[in-house]
Amino acid sequence: WIKHHLPVAAMAPPKRIRRKLGEGELSSLWDFPKCLEILDSLDVKRSHAEPLLRGLAARVIQKEPAETWADMGISETSLIELGLPRKACKVLEKTRPFSNKLGAFRTSADGSTTKMVIELRDGHKVESVVMRHEDRTTICVSSQVGCQMGCTFCATGTLPIVGDLDAGEIVEQLLFAQHLETKEGRAPVRNCVFMGMGEPLNNYDSVLAAVRTMTDLRQLGQLALPQSRVTISTVGVTHRMRQLVQDMPGLSLALSLHAPTQELREKIVPSAKHVPLDELLAAMDLHLATKTARAMVEYVLLAGVNDTDACATELGRILHPRASKVMVNLIPYNPGASAMPEGFQAPKHETVERFQQILGGYSILTRVRREMGQDIAGACGQLALTEKGQKGAEDVEDFVAWRRRQPKDAKQQVSSECADLASRALAGEIEHEARSNPPGERKPTLLLCRPGRYVKFSMAAAIASLAFAALWLGRNRRCVR
Repeated sequence: WIKHHLPVAAMAPPKRIRRKLGEGELSSLWDFPKCLEILDSLDVKRSHAEPLLRGLAARVIQKEPAETWADMGISETSLIELGLPRKACKVLEKTRPFSNKLGAFRTSADGSTTKMVIELRDGHKVESVVMRHEDRTTICVSSQVGCQMGCTFCATGTLPIVGDLDAGEIVEQLLFAQHLETKEGRAPVRNCVFMGMGEPLNNYDSVLAAVRTMTDLRQLGQLALPQSRVTISTVGVTHRMRQLVQDMPGLSLALSLHAPTQELREKIVPSAKHVPLDELLAAMDLHLATKTARAMVEYVLLAGVNDTDACATELGRILHPRASKVMVNLIPYNPGASAMPEGFQAPKHETVERFQQILGGYSILTRVRREMGQDIAGACGQLALTEKGQKGAEDVEDFVAWRRRQPKDAKQQVSSECADLASRALAGEIEHEARSNPPGERKPTLLLCRPGRYVKFSMAAAIASLAFAALWLGRNRRCVR
């Protein structure tokens, strides 16, 4: 069944390369470790680094991005006014305001989303997205040029992995966004999600350094973000997930799960072949043990692949013990967001509703993501340096509007059916384990995740069924004779 519903996998992308500064090329001041090195070379105390960045950040977002400090109206006098020693002014000769260039930006028709195309110092490009909600503004940043994870439902998977962004190139995405919002008189960016191009935990050191700057009031002043409002999304680089708990326990985690079983996950997330599902969930549990806020579990719904009642029930089973600590974010597939030649289809509204209701039956907080910027190819999974979005694509707002139009009795019927399904599955699982398994032991099970009913039975039951079938066939043969 899976073989006939999943497109043929794309070829493995090449390994990433090291992106280095060219000879004589000026570095970014927003890479804090490099900033410290520059001050050391000028024999300037490191204690001046933070007020230097803080003062410059407040100024650069007020001006149009330029290639030199002079073009942005910043001179030696500006630094002296910040209380810096005169010899620190030479930092302007060794750096430039931005190593990146804001190449272009497009805003969606409803004004809620702006996609920025960032041109890097070596000619490569990445994309960032600014999303404006009623109560907050969020930036979705990229951490790599391309991506090596190869998720089959993600347009970024069509791009070969080229290299990692340094910390300054990541921080500058936030500064560009703050400039755009300041220029238009809008509220500043207060949230950041690492859900753009690339796997953040495969560029761990640069991402960590960037986050430290982005969340440090001493470095960015009022532009700094609360650490709890920065979310790192990962497909599952487990050793880095464990390390992140030690390095920055205040960060929020989003786990890109997308399938409830190891077999299915390997089909749609190729990198999952190297990470057993149990190991992945155990790494997530480390975050849950150290935080009071919920971790996010991201789940892209692909029609006929991972959106069945069976998949919802199995997902509910594995997350039920963590129900008070996680929030499932259901993401209806965005048309065109695929690394596969044949692509996928978005699920029907009825399917999304059933999936959400079944998880609710397991007491799991579940939300359907509001997809923003589909008309500019800025929605989830669509970042692939394309200029136009999918024509006629339905946003998830249409799902919300559709559900509001449904009669109250129809909603109640679906809710009742799904709650009953979850209740029976959960009760059956508890009864089976209590009856068959000694404490601390769990027998191997065979799981089928496919359209139709959820089927789960022990190996012992399977063997018994085969023996009964053989006996029945033997008796029927004698009758025929």
